[in-house]
Formats: sequence, C-alpha cells, structure tokens
Amino acid sequence: MKRVVFFLIFSLIYSVGYGETIKIGVVDMQRALNESKEGVEAKKEMAKKAEDYKKDLQKLQDELDKMKSEMEKQGAFLSEEARQEKERLFQRKLKEFQTQYKEAQEELQQRDAEYTKKIVQKLEKILKDIGSEEKFTVILEKSASGIFYFDKSIDITDKLLKRAEGADRK
Repeated sequence: MKRVVFFLIFSLIYSVGYGETIKIGVVDMQRALNESKEGVEAKKEMAKKAEDYKKDLQKLQDELDKMKSEMEKQGAFLSEEARQEKERLFQRKLKEFQTQYKEAQEELQQRDAEYTKKIVQKLEKILKDIGSEEKFTVILEKSASGIFYFDKSIDITDKLLKRAEGADRK
C-alpha cells in the first residue's frame, strides 16, 4: 500500500512539473454499496433469508430443549437402555442443529459475497466511465487507499450513486 501511495505522489509531482492538470476523485465504496438500490435490495433479501433460517433453527432448538427437559424429568424413572436411547436421539438432533446452523451461515456468507461482487463490478464500471468522461487523473477508494484526509469537494460517491440509480432504470 505504501508503494502505491508513494508511486501516486511521485506521479502527481512529476505531472505537475510538466504542466499537466491533475484531477483527483475519492469514492466511498462501502457507502456506495450500502446506499445503492441494489445494495439496499440485497440487504433486505439477506435479512429475510437470515430470518427464515432463524425460524427453522429455532424449531430445532425448541425440540432440543423439550427433549432435554423430558430426559431430566424422566431420567430417574427410565431404564439404563431407555435413557441411553433418549441420549442418542438427543445427540443426533443436536448434530442436526449444528449442521443446519453451519450450513445456514455458509449459505448467507456465500450469498453476501456474490451480491457484493456483482454490485462492486457494476459500480467499478460506472466509476471507470466517470473517470474517463470527466478526465480524472486518478480515483481513489476512501478506506482502502490509506487516505486520512481529503477535501469533500473531490468525493464523487454521490455522483456514483446517482449514475448507478440511472443505470438501474435502463
């Protein structure tokens, strides 16, 4: 990262020395992801899917709680064989719960990654178009490039969001 910043600064100084105008833009991709129409829709879909998984897992959790409660109440009255059978059933149900929980997490992470990748690719294409059309020398990503300060006048995130919204309507 330091090399990229050094190279950028060196290039800018070199360009200024030869009278070229420099136009720098900064974009907050995280904000663009969160506020774009597609990003908002993806969040809603992810929240719905997470809620569906939560309901399914809660049913299994309730079954586990019920089984455990029954084992505790009946434990003294059951034969060793019956108690072991209930324990095996409980362990099997617990393993099913753990498996479904893990699969749900993996599914949500995978979907999130897919949505993010798709949206970022679209936003990057729009940024390239903006950069080319408006003759930017460089457009930096706010969080990834180690920028600690920049004048808000060079923030093009709103422009990106407007252009993305327009692209959604086409």
